[in-house]
Amino acid sequence: MTNLKQRLGWAILIGWLGLSTFFMYRFVFADYGEFDPGQQWLGNQSEPSLTQLAIQPATGFTLIKVSSASCSCNSYLASHLADLHSGLEQPLEVVERSIAEVEASGLSVPATPMALLYDGDSLVYAGPFATGPFCASENSLIRDILKRQTRLAGSYLNGLVKACRCLND
Repeated sequence: MTNLKQRLGWAILIGWLGLSTFFMYRFVFADYGEFDPGQQWLGNQSEPSLTQLAIQPATGFTLIKVSSASCSCNSYLASHLADLHSGLEQPLEVVERSIAEVEASGLSVPATPMALLYDGDSLVYAGPFATGPFCASENSLIRDILKRQTRLAGSYLNGLVKACRCLND
């Protein structure tokens, strides 16, 4: 009888672990993957100016947030944006644009939430707000660019990185 109880206990434990792993993957990591899996950005992409996006160019940085309402990764945005604002020497203007508005300017939107970072009227970064399955602020290239700790040679379309994202079909 004891042997049967042990087997039943192990079966319940293994079943619980299996179901927990499945649901964790399904609900936590389902939207984790390559930001631009179709590699749309590897071809010729136009780099829209701020005026094409109906935004007045400012001195300093402008961050354009592109998101879709149904994306589960949006839950990381509020804390990430708050973290980006802290410790900056100059103010950061944050503007929101729709997927349709960005694509009408000539830049494809492979996934959301997407950041477009401009220095003056020059696009310096396009891609996810942060990398990693939880889009942790510590894994953000944007913060280093804003603090001028990282200088890019030109526009950087960061599509091959893995992040929490919802594909734009």
